[in-house]
Order: sequence, then C-alpha cells, then structure tokens
Amino acid sequence: RPAPGLGGLRAAVAAAFGAERDAEALARIHGALEAFTAALGEFAVPGTVPRPAADLLAAQMAAAEALATTPAAAGGLRLYAGAEGEPLALHLAALADALPALPPIAPRDWPALFDAVLAQGVARSARASRGREGSPHPRIEILGLLEARLLSFDRVILGALDENVWPLATDPGPWMSRPMRTEFGLPEPEARIGRVAADFLLTACAAPDAVLTRAAKRGGSPTVPARWLVRLETFLAGQGLALPASDAAAWAAQLDQPRAISPCERPSPNPPVAARPEAISLSDVALLLADPYALYAKRVLRLAPLPELDADIGAPEYGELVHEAMARFIRALDARPWPGEDAARILFAQAMEEALELHGPRPAYAAFWRPRLLRIGDFAIAQEAATRGQGAIARSHVEVAGRHPLAMQGGREVLLTARADRIDMLRDGSLAIYDYKTGALPKREDWENGAAPQLPLEAWMALEGAFETLPPAPVTILDYWRLSGGDLPGQALRLSEDELTTAHLAEGNREAAAALVTRFLLNRTPFTARPHPLRAARGGDYDHLSRIAEWAGAEEEGE
Repeated sequence: RPAPGLGGLRAAVAAAFGAERDAEALARIHGALEAFTAALGEFAVPGTVPRPAADLLAAQMAAAEALATTPAAAGGLRLYAGAEGEPLALHLAALADALPALPPIAPRDWPALFDAVLAQGVARSARASRGREGSPHPRIEILGLLEARLLSFDRVILGALDENVWPLATDPGPWMSRPMRTEFGLPEPEARIGRVAADFLLTACAAPDAVLTRAAKRGGSPTVPARWLVRLETFLAGQGLALPASDAAAWAAQLDQPRAISPCERPSPNPPVAARPEAISLSDVALLLADPYALYAKRVLRLAPLPELDADIGAPEYGELVHEAMARFIRALDARPWPGEDAARILFAQAMEEALELHGPRPAYAAFWRPRLLRIGDFAIAQEAATRGQGAIARSHVEVAGRHPLAMQGGREVLLTARADRIDMLRDGSLAIYDYKTGALPKREDWENGAAPQLPLEAWMALEGAFETLPPAPVTILDYWRLSGGDLPGQALRLSEDELTTAHLAEGNREAAAALVTRFLLNRTPFTARPHPLRAARGGDYDHLSRIAEWAGAEEEGE
C-alpha cells in the first residue's frame, strides 16, 4: 500500500516504473495522476484544521462529479443515473441540509462520518426483478414488510426465515442495559419481534399461495430455522399435518447438476525442453521439489499473483525491512574496527531509521515495528561482539549475488542463481555464510534431505567461487538467524562449523539439486502438481490454477 496522500501515490509510481524502459508508461501514469489531482480539487488536500461537515461533503461531491465526468456526459448525470441515482441524490440533498447542525470535525474523521450517514439511506433496486428486456418485471415485486402489508398478490415468497436474520437478534445496544432501558421508559428489544411476527402472519395470509424459504447454510455454516417456522411446523405436526415441500429447490438443483461428474485429473503439463527455464534460483529449487506445477506456472507460463487492491502491510514487507536494516548495519560495522556495543547500538538505530524511511511504512506500522527492530538489534550486537570483538572477521559482504552452472545435458545448461544475505571472510581465509529468517527456521531433516537447500547450495557456490567479489574459499560456518523481534528477538541455528561437514552438506545438496534440475529442466518430464503432498502445505499461489480442491478430493475418495 502506498504512503498516504497523492505524494505517496507518486512515490510508489516512481519506484515501480523507475527503469528506462518504463518511461512511456510513466509519462502516461503521470498524466493520469495530474488529471486525478485536478478532479479532486481542494478535496485532494483537506488539511488538518477542523472544518464544517457540510463543506467537506460539498468538496467530496464536487470531486466525485468531476471524476465521473466524460466527454459525452457531465459527471452529475452519470453519478445519479439509474434506478438508484435518484434516491442517492435525494439523500445527499437531505444531508446537505442536516450537516450544518454538526460542529466542525477533523478531515481525518470525515470518511467514517460519511460512511455512517450514507448507510442510513435506502434505495429500492429494480435490478433483482428485471424482465428479459431490462425493464421491471410485470409480475414480480420485491417489497419490504410495510409495502407488502398494503398490497395483495397471488403468491407471496417469505425469504430468509433464519433465526437472527428474520427476526433479527435482540440487542439492547452497547450503551444501556435492560434495567436502564426500563428506567428510561424505553421499550424492550423483544417488543420489535412481536411487531415483526404480526408482519409475518399478515403477509403469509395475504395470498392464496405462500412459499416459506430459508437458507440451510450461511457463509458455509449451518443456520437455525426462524422460531415462527419451527412453531408452525410443531403445531401442524400435532394435528397430523405438515407443510408440503416445494419442488422449486429440486428444480434449482437440477439446473446445476451435470449429466456425469468427471473431476479433472492431477495436472501434469509437459512443455518442450526449449520452453523450460535456463536458470533457477535457490528458492525455486525447493519449489520445484515440493510442487513442480507451481514452478511451471511461475517460470514457464510466467504468471505472478497480482497484489491485492489496497493490500495491507504484512510479513513479506517486515522481512524486507529486517533484511535492509541488517544489511545497512553490517556495512556500517565493516567500515571500521569493532566500535563497542554502545557505538554499535547507535549504528543499528541509524540503519533501522534509514530502512524505515526507505520502505516508507505508515506511521502506525513504523511505531509497531521500531521496538521489534531494536530488540533484533540487541541480538545482532551481542552476536557481533562475540565475533568482531575477537577480531575473527576480516571482511563482511551483504546481499552478494552469484551464479554458477548447476547441470548440463546435450549442449544446454541450467544456471543456479542466488543472493546471499551475508558472507563473512574470516581471518583464517575461510567463509561464514548467514541466512536471515523472520519466520520459522527449517528443521534439520529439511536441509539434510534437500527440502531446504538454500544454505548448503550457497556453500557449494562459495566453494566454486560463484559469488561476486569473493574468490573460491573453504566454508566453515553455516548459520541461520531467526530475527523476529518478539519475546525471543533472535535465534542462531548453526548447520555446520567445520570445513568437512560443510563440504559434505554442500555436495549432497548439489547432487540432489542437479538431479532434480536435470530431470525437470533438461528432459521432457511432466510438471506434476504436488507429487509429494507432505512437502508443501496447501494454500500456494498456484493451487487454484491446478484446481487442487477438485482432483485432490477425488483422489482421496478413490483411496
């Protein structure tokens, strides 16, 4: 989500379209932003000084009409068009007369107030009862209880006969208890149920044919029949009678019933070798092992999930922030001898503030994340004091890019690419490789069986001299750092601390990764969806494309 205001929107656009190849698109977007700013007018920058609510309404509606304007029609004609347009215009006109009675409010409070007052209006829509030609259906009316009580029809359908829907749940409100309502002479909340019960009876008896309907489920959860329906069925049962079931539900079910149910099979696309990627990242190696179909969708079809509209900041953004703060902190430490813990704490605070400014989270998130980052800083400083304080580190490299051939067959090779969070050159000439995690750390069996190959493969690449600015060198230390900033702000998990163990891990994971890549990227092996279900949990970005809910359920039933 961009930072607040048009300034934040412009900054997000500049960051997303900063490349030279995006110049044309950037020019078009800037033109659209300028037109958007002009349409908003004074509503673009409402300020912080309290203003009359009527003035804020006038500014908002002027902006809305300007945004709705097209070369063919004025904004007002389009904004208030259709069956709902006239009730909206009347409601807004009534608001314009009522809002001057309110005291001035802060502009930041206006959206909540506008939502509240707009929710009070009711617009009857003819869309639900339109005929084939788009006009209101000549034989169907969708009415409220008061309207239905005044008219008579050949058939009446009473819908939503579910408890807490019709009738609504009795709620005395958040401000007054039942005894307080009695002392003030207010009616009991249950009194409304009596009036609605009378409406139900009168409406059901107002036509020769009445259809009572209810939803068996709402939002996937079972519902409770309305009390009137239960009492009516109980009364009739005592007389040896029962309400006849309607055939309409069976008709509706038949509309969706196929002639034969044939769920799709587990997808296994098999593109030609030339269409398969010639490079694979460390994270994609684990993805290829767990779900080859996901890698096919990501790298062959080049599909990527679109970010949610107005998406909130979450764990991925926090992870990027932690990585940026750590990178800046390590660079600052590497530029000087170990300065001591107090000075290191100042350096981390500076790195943290620079990272917060770079990523631009909203003030509320910055205030929430800053204490967590400071706790991460305490953990990192303690770790650095134990190594740099002893002079064990000669040089630190952060965000180091690397690439190296992983597999080759028939004149075609696949490159393994990586970006290591941190690689230290130690005084004895060996390397120490670190990987930062803000989530859960991998289990020991994961890096031993190749399910979490990142650090071992980085060690193999370092042994081969595949990282920029780093010569080939033995690797003695492989460390995961879990940096959450929570109750346990940091945790170090060491995979290896000697050259022989590291080399064994690196070579074992390289062999497994090379065999996997050769099988899928250098041969015509189908990219089967989730061949090993336990290697990855459901909920991936491409599960809906593979229709996992359909074939997985069919396979389980077959078993």
